[in-house]
Amino acid sequence: MKAKKIIYQIILITLMALWIPISLDKFMNYELFKSAMIQQPFSDQLGESLAYILPALELAVGLLFILPKTRLWAFSLSSLLMVAFVAYVSLAVLKVWGKIPCGCGLVFHQLGWVSHLWLNIGFLLISLLGLALELYFHKNETPKSRILKNSADIDFTGGQSVNETKVPVELKTIPRLQKE
Repeated sequence: MKAKKIIYQIILITLMALWIPISLDKFMNYELFKSAMIQQPFSDQLGESLAYILPALELAVGLLFILPKTRLWAFSLSSLLMVAFVAYVSLAVLKVWGKIPCGCGLVFHQLGWVSHLWLNIGFLLISLLGLALELYFHKNETPKSRILKNSADIDFTGGQSVNETKVPVELKTIPRLQKE
């Protein structure tokens, strides 16, 4: 179990280190990224839309990894994005559209399409393993640990269940007001 948690933490950090810098690079070099997106083999309108959507979505995915409550979404979205990128890069490797520029940003712009494909497949596998571990941990956590996880790990009951919490006798019986 400890090894799984360590692997899980490494995957979490790896995917945050992927999505956050890549999205920030696209925001900081927005005009260059937008130009590359418009040169892709789809309509200019779709290219412009993707130039707005992709960096925002990538940043959102990276930030969703921060909170334990949103990690299932983060791993799911990361996996879906990587499936889309693997499919797109596979088509580029097969030269379905001829020669097209890479719109991935400055972080990976030196890579050729084949290297980019292998990198994306690697990140897809990492995302899927993270998703599997997230589901495993979610399935195997106890109701109490789920409550503690959702309440920022603060145990307000002193380790007792709500039914076991000792209530002073004075609070158990509240005297009624008498009508005169």
